[in-house]
Amino acid sequence: MTESLDDRIQRLLDRDEELLACPWALFDDVRSASDPAFYSEAMGAWVVTSYQLLHEVLVDPETWSNRSPTATYDFRNPVADHASAISKEPEMAEMVSRFRSRNRGRVLNTADPPEHVRQRRALNRAFRPARLRALEPEVRSVSDQLVAAFAHRGRADLFREYAVLLPMVMISRMLGVPEEELEVFKGWSDAFAIPIGRANPSRDEVRSYIRSESEFEDYFSAMIEQRQAEPRDDLISDVANAEVDGEPLSHEERITALRQFLLAGNETTTTLLANIGHRLATDHELRDRLADDRDLVPAFVEEALRHEAPVTGLFRVATRDTRLGDLPVAEGEFAWLAFAAANRDPESCPIPHEFNIDRDPNDHVAFGYGEHYCIGQGLARLEAKVGTNAMLDLPNLALADDHTEDFVDSYILRCRTQLMVIFDPLEEGTP
Repeated sequence: MTESLDDRIQRLLDRDEELLACPWALFDDVRSASDPAFYSEAMGAWVVTSYQLLHEVLVDPETWSNRSPTATYDFRNPVADHASAISKEPEMAEMVSRFRSRNRGRVLNTADPPEHVRQRRALNRAFRPARLRALEPEVRSVSDQLVAAFAHRGRADLFREYAVLLPMVMISRMLGVPEEELEVFKGWSDAFAIPIGRANPSRDEVRSYIRSESEFEDYFSAMIEQRQAEPRDDLISDVANAEVDGEPLSHEERITALRQFLLAGNETTTTLLANIGHRLATDHELRDRLADDRDLVPAFVEEALRHEAPVTGLFRVATRDTRLGDLPVAEGEFAWLAFAAANRDPESCPIPHEFNIDRDPNDHVAFGYGEHYCIGQGLARLEAKVGTNAMLDLPNLALADDHTEDFVDSYILRCRTQLMVIFDPLEEGTP
């Protein structure tokens, strides 16, 4: 019996290893079946793979709200069921109560205009170009230290030893977290990703998620209070003192923004760096071309973003009866905007499955578009540029024989779990 398209989507939702590693044929088939969108009973949402249609949804936040099952616990998400059971545990009751209160708020990724506009105006300063320019030497320094730890070996897991650590160290420093607490910080970040793109997290995982949110709030509430009294030139001071037209952000807005900065500034950039490392280790002709002409690195980073978008897709919900092309959509129905698929739409990107750094223009949507264009995209691009140059400095970089193509079990955050590589060893201490 031929497997239906919706059966294949169900396998993606169930985190089928083959589809997580290579969803491109499925996205192509969904696009072929779309007119111009495909309604998936398995997902309970319209699947949008068209670049043009995705743009139309993203620029219409009045019709398509960002309140979505990706970001709230009360729709198609077993977190709510587990939370109810966990709330009966005496030591968890207060944490669950705080968790429920927090997750009813709308901040940045879960907010719509006008709240979102106000929040973005207040927080844009945190990622201003001048700060990013000033950060570049520090990013290079951290990168050099990480590479120096394994460069003499001629072998490394670039995922765990580099791609995870560079963005984690940088976002922790920007948030004022001491180096000795980095492991705790990383644990919080991993826990925040538990409900994203995973249909059936376990009760233990949900407990870890709820506990991490409470610990994070306690830690950064004290940090915010400190920075309000004694501001510094850092990210957390910007958040702690952010205001628009004399109106400060609420405590909930500050905490939630910091939590989103941690997750977005860590998980997605790790994915991008791992994809870059994999590309350089497998396409040796391109690797050598880039090593000879470092001016091509920014274009390479953009193509890496297009070709393997770190976030496969996010949801929107219709606030009123509307249409996707000629298809009627009822108020309350959801659409899954497949950024990774839209980036490979042949209507907007010639020969889309080919990795080509000479694309011009390269108008991908890896960072979204419109109202919710990623606030931290400048930092991600900076770390990707520095990371690419660092990996190009590893002579004859190639995949190791024991490398395996394993991915995390999320249909939204598509990320490798290892990247075993070999290269010509450098002298010990060489950055």
